[in-house]
Amino acid sequence: MTEQTIAPAVQDEATGSTEPKKLTLAGAEYLLPAGSEEWPLAALEGFEEGKIVAALRALLGPEQWSRLKGTGATLSDLNTLAEQIAAAYGFETPGE
Repeated sequence: MTEQTIAPAVQDEATGSTEPKKLTLAGAEYLLPAGSEEWPLAALEGFEEGKIVAALRALLGPEQWSRLKGTGATLSDLNTLAEQIAAAYGFETPGE
């Protein structure tokens, strides 16, 4: 991840932005909490345990998860979302 990618996430945190993070996959938009401190505990546990599917399901919530599944999403799509999450929150890697 480059400094350019991390900078917006750091700036959002520094300014206390309350705007949800927006991710896009195959033209569909998914909203996540403004900061990682607002993540559900189940998402944190999933990432900590290396259970990316459980982490993303908890982070997206039931409605968005159902919508994502309805698109026929693949493991590759989940990896793309995990990378976008890492970039949006200023992490070096999805598993950080």
